Amino acid sequence: MGINKRIVAGCLSACLICASIFAPRQAAAGISTQPSDAGLSVMAKKKQAVEYTIETDKLEYKDSKGRVRGIVSFSYPQFSGTSAFITKINQQIKKKSQNVLESEDAENIRDSTEYAIRENRFLSSEDQYYWTTECSETYNKDGIVSFAMTENWYAGGVHNRYDYGLNYDMRKEKKLTVQDVVAGKARKEILKAAKKYCGRDQTGYTAVKMTKKYNFYLSDGKVYICFGSYELGHGTSIDIFSVKGSY
Repeated sequence: MGINKRIVAGCLSACLICASIFAPRQAAAGISTQPSDAGLSVMAKKKQAVEYTIETDKLEYKDSKGRVRGIVSFSYPQFSGTSAFITKINQQIKKKSQNVLESEDAENIRDSTEYAIRENRFLSSEDQYYWTTECSETYNKDGIVSFAMTENWYAGGVHNRYDYGLNYDMRKEKKLTVQDVVAGKARKEILKAAKKYCGRDQTGYTAVKMTKKYNFYLSDGKVYICFGSYELGHGTSIDIFSVKGSY
């Protein structure tokens, strides 16, 4: 997210939780493993074209009373199967989660939480600082699978949000591009939809036009193009509009 802050560092308790619907793996020192409710809901569904589980890696920062006041978490799919392609993308997504938890932004949440505890900056006894990424399936048919990834950030100031997608064709063993999923010429259709969405907002439309790589996810017959806080010049608001999809 590129948020860089320097706040006096201190010492907080932190625990890393790797949640999976599978039987818990052997945990490293200081790391506990427990089931994920999100993963359990996937197992309860009928058999789908692409099978997967949802895992959640989490850091929690607590105050002296044991209350969780800061959270960094990342939820993500792990696909069933042993092919080289599935193994590769599972490892890539898992690595993304690890990078998040080890990032400077995660350290900023830790430091901001400690500062808020020490200086009594929380708005209430239930207030929490967080950087979370949630994962939800939006399309899963005939080997085509798409997940909306929703990232939220709050550390006592404004709330920022950023959306993107994970999109795969398991039959062809490839990560989908926007050109693969938009009906017609992708850039032309996206700019046409953006013109309608932005209306008289020339600044927002120009930002869409200047974008070289679009974040997106799928649903039935639609492709959702995603822009996060500030990207179209609309402050902390997010901007998501749709174009006709090929699936």
